Order: sequence, then C-alpha cells, then structure tokens
Amino acid sequence: MSGTIGFVLLSHREPEQLLRLVRTLNRLYGDPPIACHHDFAQCALDEAAFPGNVRFVHPSVRTGWAKWSVVRAFLAGLRLLYDHAAPDWFILLSGADYPIRDAAAVRADLARLDADALIDFRQVGDTVASARARFGPRNPELDQFESDGNRRLKWSHYEGAELWLPILRFNDAGRRVRPGRFTVHLPFATPFSPFSKQFPCFYGDHWITGNARVAQLLLNPTEQHLRVQKHLTMRAIPEECYYQTVLCNEPGLRLVRDNHRYAQWNGGGAHPQLLTEADLPAISASNAHFARKFAHGAPVLDRIDAMLFA
Repeated sequence: MSGTIGFVLLSHREPEQLLRLVRTLNRLYGDPPIACHHDFAQCALDEAAFPGNVRFVHPSVRTGWAKWSVVRAFLAGLRLLYDHAAPDWFILLSGADYPIRDAAAVRADLARLDADALIDFRQVGDTVASARARFGPRNPELDQFESDGNRRLKWSHYEGAELWLPILRFNDAGRRVRPGRFTVHLPFATPFSPFSKQFPCFYGDHWITGNARVAQLLLNPTEQHLRVQKHLTMRAIPEECYYQTVLCNEPGLRLVRDNHRYAQWNGGGAHPQLLTEADLPAISASNAHFARKFAHGAPVLDRIDAMLFA
C-alpha cells in the first residue's frame, strides 16, 4: 500500500457536478480528506449539501482563467488539506475531472512508481527528443505541450519580455467597465527573469499528484520560489509553470513525467475537448487515474460509474 490519499479540488461553477465527484471519491477512497477551493464570487454553493469530510477554503480567491489566482487557490486548498489532515499523497483535481481507476489500482501504481510526484514537465527551450532523453517518457495524451507552437508560446509567456498597455474591459454586455491591460510580447528575453542556468524554467500540464514532501515544499516557498511567484503574478497561464519550476529544481526529488491524467486535446487549443461515450475505449485503454473534462450530467459518467463499481 502507498499510504493515505487526500484531494484538493478547484471549482468555480456547477456545484452539482462537484458534489457528484466528491461522492464518487468517497465511495472509492473511503471518505478521504478533501479540501475544496470553490470560487464563491462566481457561483453560489450550499456547503451543507456536502459530506463532512469536505472542507472549503474561506475566504475564497476570486479566480480567473490563466491567472495567478488559480495557483493561489490551489495553494490555499493544499494548506487547508494539510492543516487538518496528514495524507501521504495529495491529488489535484478540477470539478470537471472524474476518476477512471479504482483506489486500489491508484495506490498500487503509486507504490510501484516510487516517486515523489507524478507531474508533466519539460524545460522551456527543450525539443521533444532532448526532453525525453533527459527526463524520460511523458504522458502520451499531452503531445500538444511539445508542439513547436506551444514551446514558442511558453517561452513568450514565461521568459520573454512584455509590454503592458492599459485598456478598459466591458463585462455583462457592456454594463460594467473595469481596467485591464493589453500585453505586447517582445522578441527578446526579459532582463528581470527569476530563471537562470542554475534555476531554469519548466512547464507542463496543471494537474499533479504529489506526496507529503512535495506538499510541504510548495507550502513553504524559498526566497527563489517567491521571486518566481512575483514574476508569474503578471504572466499568462502561471499554473502550467510554477509547480514544474519549483519541483524540477529541487535536488533529490523523484519525478515521474506521466501524471496519469487522460485528456483529449485534438492537437492543441486552450482547453481539452469535452469527453463523451465515444472516448470510453481510449479512456479504458489508458493508464490514467483520472480524466477530464466532462460536462455536467454527461451520460459517459454513468458508464464510468458502471466500470468502477461493477
């Protein structure tokens, strides 16, 4: 056995879908400790409807897609989890994720892999071949992270210089106005980067599994980690850079590049496609522990339940 497992859940809508996920995790993992960061500013949620093993972050962080607030929300959930429990492992999920392997299989994999974290990663600037030679094979479902376009985009997001211009943004069909910024990406590296040859920049898929050592490392940032946080606060998609950079630069950590998550990107895009019953054969054939994304009430979830609880 690989020890106890806790969960950190991130959500901002569809409370019923979140509740279904929680109930399924409880059935599979025997009411594990669960810390949930739900963005109450975006969607109301009745906490009393949730089982007693679920704790919610208060006050919640106002999150936004591809913003540093997503990392803040995760770290708040991780702290809540370890303030009230001491799981050997934590698993980060969104409310649109769902388990596709039973708990015994997940624990067996964690024991067999003998790693500190299952995390998709590659160094900014690496080619596909150099990343594989240096770090080993990765999750085959995440090819889009190693496309030429994505590699150039990540350099621009994390290491390139940027010029920010103030603009006004209109919400609610023009009824609300708020200040915003327009980002101009410049074709040279920023002189203010926290990254160096001794502390390079890494990136990868957001969704990770880590042990208690990894949790404590993320919850107790060093001065170097705080510099990275400050840098990424104003950068796009920081949740696909921060954990990778912190963990890949930590000496002695054993990292497995296959994060055991199934997603269907169809070659790229900002979001994976919604999974349906047509994806079941590929989901079943994968070695993933969890899959994403699912629509609220998708019939495929009933099919997965039948597979898990046969």
